[in-house]
Formats: sequence, structure tokens, C-alpha cells
Amino acid sequence: MAFTLLSDLKAGRCSNTAEVRLLRVWEARNINKGMELMSLDMLLIDENSTVVHGTVSALLQLRFRPRMTEGSVYTLSGFDVTRSSPKYRLSDAPVAIRFNDGTEFEKLATTSRTIPTEHFRFRPYDQILGLANTGRQLPDVMGELSAIRSTITDRIPGAQRVMLNLRLESDTTVCVSIFDSLALAFHSKLDVYGKEPRIVVVTAVNPKLVSGKLALPSGGTDQAGSSSKVVHAQKIEPMTVSELNQFIFTADPQIIEFLCTAKVTEIQLDEGWCYIGCSTCSKKLIREETSFTCVPCNETNAVAKLKYRVILSVSDDTGAAAFLGFDEEIASLTHVLASDAAHIVGIGTNAQVDIDLPRSLANLVGSTYTFQLRLKDFNFGPNHRSFTISRIFPARDLAPKPTFSDGGEDTDQSIPQSVATGLDVGAGIVNNGADQLTDADGARMVHEAAASGEDAGEATARKKARVE
Repeated sequence: MAFTLLSDLKAGRCSNTAEVRLLRVWEARNINKGMELMSLDMLLIDENSTVVHGTVSALLQLRFRPRMTEGSVYTLSGFDVTRSSPKYRLSDAPVAIRFNDGTEFEKLATTSRTIPTEHFRFRPYDQILGLANTGRQLPDVMGELSAIRSTITDRIPGAQRVMLNLRLESDTTVCVSIFDSLALAFHSKLDVYGKEPRIVVVTAVNPKLVSGKLALPSGGTDQAGSSSKVVHAQKIEPMTVSELNQFIFTADPQIIEFLCTAKVTEIQLDEGWCYIGCSTCSKKLIREETSFTCVPCNETNAVAKLKYRVILSVSDDTGAAAFLGFDEEIASLTHVLASDAAHIVGIGTNAQVDIDLPRSLANLVGSTYTFQLRLKDFNFGPNHRSFTISRIFPARDLAPKPTFSDGGEDTDQSIPQSVATGLDVGAGIVNNGADQLTDADGARMVHEAAASGEDAGEATARKKARVE
């Protein structure tokens, strides 16, 4: 049988048959719609080492997914050929493949053709730097593993992290961050190996410049070899309010977490205590004349839901500060949803939330809590006014405190990003061990802290809430 080569494909319906190896397959999910499955994506390669990006729609994935095994060889026919997207490209081919109702995809037990079992698009450091912030290409990088840092051993709920220090061929040290369920999967893989890998391949990195530093959020890793150093998670450092305020003036901009035990002295109300957010992604909605629009969800008739955005004035024996808490953290503390504490009256530009400060929030004044705070680059700028809360614990409880520390080189923690387009894990890389990096949150949404307002009078004062 004569087979069509991937390099000969033209746009349109292809009735010919291609013989290809399935290099990788992964699920593409929409993080703004509850991780809804959008498609199955894959990389296919033929005997000429031509790699093409393939897609199966969510409606057809149940038909094809059970027969897909990475590394196996298949015959493929009856598919659609489209132009490759100019954004986030995973191959150099000018076309892409889309499965349809008439597509045949059959696994072969053997083949007479020599089809590569792997293919990488490695780029030198200067070329990766040139791709930063363009969103055009997702290249691969490979480096020597020098250290692994992990929070998995703390066994706490919420975000988990594994950070890998890599030294590239150019002798540049970078850091890869893997988060949440993918961090757990990577950690389990290390346990199966019985020893740490020496060489790590990171696939589908998306180069970005963050605060002037190169960051490469990634889609996947492969490992081989051994003899790196594992560094287990240790506690986040506690700080007084005065030390916290001093830190942002003396330290370099970075992403880092601290614990601070302080008393709530006031609920600041100059900017209100809530906002009208999207019921799906929680982002602030845009008010149209007769509806709400959610830009992240691309929804022009979004369902609105009230969300917390509360600025707490706090103090300890050393000083005072403003801590900013969002919906999840405040609802967990008060046991009252913002949507239960108040109601949205009207819609679009006429929508209002006009009630007194809820008792559940007023009751926080005078109580002492241990706050886990996440500092980002903007905290170190001249417009800094508040610290964003990531978790809240009663002062009497012992809060879990993961961070990274070892006896050797210190590497800063990562900053969030919105989407990771990739294969197996989300990761972030920076251009040297002391620089900042981004993480994939794979797919985890991160609150975006805004600057707080001025002090708002007496702690027990009752003011009308203002929602913007």
C-alpha cells in the first residue's frame, strides 16, 4: 500500500492513508469553564520525521481515546487538513490534522517503515529569548538536573509544587515548576524510579518575559539518568508586620510567601467589600446596558454572582498593614458566601449592591489570625498598599507552611500564569537560579490582587457597600 507523507498534505479533506506514530496525546481543557474538555490533542510523526499537530473534538474523543497509546504506530485516513495556527505552535509543519466522523485510525501490530520513536524541537537559549512574549512557538529544552524541591511531603490541601533546577548547555541555570495534580504525578514517577533523574527534557515551553526575566511555562517533562539532589519542603518563614513592611522596601521583587499573625482592627470600605463576578471563573464582570460580559469566558450574557474582595486593616505589636482577602479565603473564614450576605439588584449598568457591611465581616474585627501571604512583583512597587491573603488560620492552630530551602543554592519561588498549553505538566523556567519564574498552574486560577484604599474610619462603623 502506498502511504501519503505528512509533508505532502494540503488543506482540505484527505482520503489517502498515512502511516504515523503517536508521539504524545493529551487533553486540552478550558480552565475558565470548570476545566471543560475541549479536545484531545496529539503529535504525529512519519518516516520522514515530519511532525504534525492533530486534534480530536470533545464530541469524538470517546470513539478514539481508548485506542490511543503513545509510541504505537497507526494508519490514518479520512481526516481534515487545516492550516496550522500561528499561535502556540507545537510543530514546524504548515498544516494540522483534525479527526472527523469519517476518520479511520487503526493501530498496527508491526510496520516495515522506520518511524522515529521521539522528536524534540530544541532551541538555543538566545532563540528562546527571541520567542519571549510572542506566543508563536512552544519549543523544548533539555538540562542537567541539580536539585529537586517539593512540597508534597507536607501533605496539605491546595496547590502542590515540585521545582527542578536545570543547567542548560549554555551553562545557564533555569528552574522548572510543576503544580497541583501534575506535581503529584511527577512526584509519584520519581518514587517509581527509586532514584532521581539526571537529565530532564521539558517540552512545549511558552517563553515569556516577566519583570524583565525570561520565563518558560511548559507542557511536559521526560527524565533519564540519576544522581541529583532532592530537597524536601520546609516551613514558610513567619514575619511580624513591621518585618513584612520592611521586606518589600529592601528586598528585590520576587514571588514568595510568609506567615504573619495579626489582629484585625478594621474592615476598610473605601473600595467596598465585594464585587460582581462571573459565576464560572470569578473574574470581575463588565457591565453592559442590559447584561454582564465575562472576557475570560468570552460570554456576553454571563451569570453574575457576588464575590468577596475584603481589605482588612491588621496590626501586631510592631506595626500595621492592609491584607487583601478574596472570595474563597473570606468565605472559608466567615462560613458565609458573599452571595448569601448580599444580593445583586438589577442587571448591567443598573446593577447595585446596597446594604450595610455584613455582620459576618464586622465580627472579624478584634480577632487574631495567622495569615499566609503571597507576595508578588507588584508588592515591591511604589503603588503597593496591601498584601494578598492565600490562606487564613485561627492563631491557635498550627498552619501548614510549605516552602523551599536547602543548604546550598537558593532559588526563588514562582509567579502565576493563566494558561499552560502543553502535554503532561505545567512548568516555569527562568534564566538563572536567582531570578523569578512563572508556574503553570496547569490549569489553576489565581486571584489578581488590586491596590487597597485608604483607612476607612472606626472599625465598627456601618457604611453602605460600593460595588464597581
